[in-house]
Amino acid sequence: MSRTVTKDEATHDLGVHASSTTIVTTFAGIKYYLDIAQAQVITLRPPRPFVSLFSGLNGYLFPCTVINLSKDQLNKEDLDALSAKFALQDDVWTRAFLEVVVLQTSHSSKIHVAQHGAPISSDLESTHMPAGPYAIRPATGEIFRVSRCWEDDCSAFIGGSLTFSAQLNSFQWLNTGDHIAVPSRLGLEYTSTRPLAKLRFAVKDVIDVAGLQTGLGNRCYRGLYPSRPSSARCIDRLMDAGAILVGKTKTSQFAEGEVPIQWIDYIAPFNPRGDSYQSPSSSSSGSAAASAAYPWLDFTIGTDTGGSTRHPAGICGTYGMRASTNIVPTAGIYSVSPLLDSFGVFARSASIVEAVIQSLMESSHPSLVPSKAPVKYKLLYPIRAKNTSPQDSRRWFPYPGEPGNAADAESLFEETIQKLESHLKCTRSPFNLDDTWRETRPAGQDESLDKATGNIYTVLTTHSCVRETVDPFIAEFKAANNGRSPAIDCVVKARQDHGRSITTSQYDTAVQSAKVFSQWFREFILAKSAEDEFPLLVFPQSWGIPAYRDEPDNGPLFFTSFSIYSLSYLSGCPDCTVPVGEVPCKSRITDAEMFLPVSLSILSPPKTDLQLLALLSELEDEGILRPVKAGMRMYAEAK
Repeated sequence: MSRTVTKDEATHDLGVHASSTTIVTTFAGIKYYLDIAQAQVITLRPPRPFVSLFSGLNGYLFPCTVINLSKDQLNKEDLDALSAKFALQDDVWTRAFLEVVVLQTSHSSKIHVAQHGAPISSDLESTHMPAGPYAIRPATGEIFRVSRCWEDDCSAFIGGSLTFSAQLNSFQWLNTGDHIAVPSRLGLEYTSTRPLAKLRFAVKDVIDVAGLQTGLGNRCYRGLYPSRPSSARCIDRLMDAGAILVGKTKTSQFAEGEVPIQWIDYIAPFNPRGDSYQSPSSSSSGSAAASAAYPWLDFTIGTDTGGSTRHPAGICGTYGMRASTNIVPTAGIYSVSPLLDSFGVFARSASIVEAVIQSLMESSHPSLVPSKAPVKYKLLYPIRAKNTSPQDSRRWFPYPGEPGNAADAESLFEETIQKLESHLKCTRSPFNLDDTWRETRPAGQDESLDKATGNIYTVLTTHSCVRETVDPFIAEFKAANNGRSPAIDCVVKARQDHGRSITTSQYDTAVQSAKVFSQWFREFILAKSAEDEFPLLVFPQSWGIPAYRDEPDNGPLFFTSFSIYSLSYLSGCPDCTVPVGEVPCKSRITDAEMFLPVSLSILSPPKTDLQLLALLSELEDEGILRPVKAGMRMYAEAK
C-alpha cells in the first residue's frame, strides 16, 4: 500500500510549530494544521506489530487515510479507485496520506502499514471516524483530523479560524500569520438539512463570529472589545446548513468607501484579476478578493449598504448578490444604516449563491420560497439621454445608434442582452430613468433626480453610524486609554465629522425622501403589467476599465448625485452582479497585456431573491452566464 516509513522521512515532529490547541506539521512538502483538542485515541489489538514498525519514532506524526468500506478487505484496485476519487473531490488529501490506512467497516476496524512491500495490520477497538486525511502518532494512538495550510497571497483575510467547539459553533483565531486552515471535504455528505455541506466560506469582519473579535477594519476597535460570545444569526444558520467557516475577511474601516491607499491600519486586499494591482473596491474588499482568488474557498459573506458587495464583485470578477433588505436576519451584523443595510454573498457561480440564500431564506422566510417560476418576463433596459456625452451621463447603456465609451465592454453587454431576450422570450424595454422621473415624479419632488435623491445616502449613513457605533466606541476607548483618541482613517473620520453635523430634522427629511423614491420606483419602474410579467432591470456594473490600487481618490468627500446603486438600497430590491466576460488592456504596472472583468447588474422586485437566483442558475446551466475561475483570468480556456 505504501513505502517503508523511515525516521528520516518522518519529519513530522512537534518541532515545526505547536500551540496549546494546534500542531503545524509538514507531509510531502505541504503544511497542515492539526487540532489537538479534537484528537481521538485508537487502541490496537495486538499493538506490537504496528508499534514496532515505528520503534524509535516516539512523538512523530504520520499521514493517515481513514477509509469506510462495506467489505473487510482493501485490495490494490480498491485503493487506486478510492485514491482517484479522493483526489478529485478534495484538495486537502494527497497520496502522501496512504502511508497509514485505517479501514473501517460496519463491524470492524483495521489499521494497515506497508513495510518492504508486505502489509502489517492490526485490529482496532471499535471506533468510527469520518473518511479523509488524518495524522497519527503511533506512540500514543492519537489520531487527528488535518486541515491544509493555504497562504493568503492576496491579503484578503484579517485572520483564519479554527473550530473551538463544534457543538457551540464557536471558534478561535489561527495564530499562524498569513495562512488559512482549510478542512477536508471528505467525510461530509449533503443532506436535506445540510445542503451546504462540503462548502467552505469566510465572513466579512463586520459580522460577529462566536469566539472571535469583530474589528470593523480598525485596530483600536478590535483591540478594545473582547471576542464575541455568539455569532450573528445568519452565520449560525449557514453552519447549521453544513457550511465550513475558515476565517474572517478584511473590510475598509467602518464599512466606509475607501481606495487602497487610504487604508492605514491594514494593507488593502489585492484584487487577483488582471495584473493583480487593481483596486478590489470596498467595503467588502476582502470577501470579493478572496472569492476571486482562492479555489479552495466556495463562497464569502459581505454586507451591502451603498454597493459594498455589488461593486467589489464587479471589478473582482465574481457573482455578488445584495439580498432584499431584511430578508436575512441582521442580528450580530454591524449597521451603517438600518434602513439601507443588506446581506451580501460572493461566489464564482450563481448556483452557489442560490444555495446560500435559499438556506437562509427557507429557515427565516419559508413563505417567500417560490412555488413556481415566472412565466413571462419584462426586461428593463436603462439608456442614456439622447446626445449625452458618456462621460457626463450615468453609467447606463448607450442611446441607440450613439457611440459608447467602452466598445469592448459594450459589445459583451449587447451579446448578453440578446441572449437574455432569446431565452426569456421577450424584447428589451429601453427607457431613460431621468426622463421617467421628470414625467411621473410624486408631487412636491424636484424634477432633478440628482437633487431629489443625491444626499439621502450621505445623511442616512453618517448620521446613523456615528451615533450608534462610532461615538460610543470613541468614548469607551478614551475611558480605557487615559483620554487618548483612537486612530481612524482620514477620509472615514472626515465623513464621521460631517455626520455629527446632521440634525434630526435633516435625517427625518432624508428618511421621507427615501420612502418616496422607493414607492415610486416600485410602482412606476418595477410595476407588473396586465400580463403579469416579472420585471428584471439590467444595467452595467463594471466595464473592464483599469482602477489601480496606487491611485488616489480625487473625487469629492461625498457623492451628491443620483447613484445607480441606490436603485436597490432605496427600494429594498435584490440586486446581483453577474460576470459576462473580460476585456484586454495594457497594464501600466507590468507593461504587459492584462484582462479585466466586465459585469452586469440584474435587479428584481423586493423579496423575489429566489426567483432571481433560480433564473441566474438556469442561465448558467444554459451557458448564457458562466461560472468563473479563481485567479488572474476568469475562464478556464484563458491562457
